[in-house]
Amino acid sequence: MTFSLNTVRYLKTGLVMAGIVTGLLFVDTLLWWRTTHTIETGIEARRAELQAAGWATTVEQITHGGWPFGAWVTLTSPHLRHDRSISAPFEAGWSGKALRVGGSWLELIRTGFPVFLPRPHAARFISPTVQMTILSQDLHLRFSTDHETTFKAPFAQIALTTPSLDQSISVTEFSGRLFTAPDAPHDATRLGLELSARTLRSPALDPLKLALRDARFIAALTSSTRKDVTPFFSLKGYDRLLLQTAAVSFGPDHHASRLSSSGMLELPAFTGHLTFSLLNWHDAAEQLLNTTSVRTSLAPDLQAILERVLHAEPSPALRNDLPLVFDVPVIQGQFPLSLDAFLQNISTHKIDGSHSRE
Repeated sequence: MTFSLNTVRYLKTGLVMAGIVTGLLFVDTLLWWRTTHTIETGIEARRAELQAAGWATTVEQITHGGWPFGAWVTLTSPHLRHDRSISAPFEAGWSGKALRVGGSWLELIRTGFPVFLPRPHAARFISPTVQMTILSQDLHLRFSTDHETTFKAPFAQIALTTPSLDQSISVTEFSGRLFTAPDAPHDATRLGLELSARTLRSPALDPLKLALRDARFIAALTSSTRKDVTPFFSLKGYDRLLLQTAAVSFGPDHHASRLSSSGMLELPAFTGHLTFSLLNWHDAAEQLLNTTSVRTSLAPDLQAILERVLHAEPSPALRNDLPLVFDVPVIQGQFPLSLDAFLQNISTHKIDGSHSRE
């Protein structure tokens, strides 16, 4: 049996390609085995740290996957729980269907370490003054070595209860960034949070028929001199809440009304002030006046003032393209003014005094 010169050349090329593919698969397999082993070792180390800090962790099953395009370790039915104690006076827990640590090779070579929580999961935190529950699904997390964690999810629902607040909200296209520095010096940022969402809904806002969109929240908690003797989750370990921005639009287009706020509150008393700014405020005021629950809560003379401002030609100080800005004091987490007194105060200082017909 004889082979032509071309046949021999093709056989050599095929053998070389087969050798290259086999070598790449061998290297990929070794890298996959080493990466999954490193990930699982890191998971066990973190579980030991959590257990030493008073957290109980349970996992139904641990599996490895991702070969040949990546490497990850999946924890089936993970549960995390912290019971209240004297040194840590709070209860917390988290549970989900699965937790995947790792990802594709492209994800692993990027800065930070990827974690994916597929399907629904729930977290709960209870302290003497705060109760919070978070429900979400398909949550993507990325942890970095500089104390920063980024996250995103297609949907999330949050319920928050405090002595002065009991509300729940649901958001879509939810994303953000969390910064933690437990050993931050006094007056430096110890906990920072940045959130954004495409849409926002709340049962408390349903009667107002407001379509809230493009929500954004940025805030920081500064470290207290008491941080070394108080748990990280206790407000006693913080001196101030610095609100850089909390903004939301009342519609989908760029002409929609947008409410933003900023300010500072002393902790743990929750006493300070907030500054609100309302852009394109005519549309928002018109919508509120057309809402029965709001209209019936306003005094007749205040309704007349607002109607006159909305339907008469305003002065330059009250043009729709200029924001309406007002300050609100906060005392122990509550606004001291009632809704009617608050609106009357705005009308006296911002509307009635500066409005004149051109």
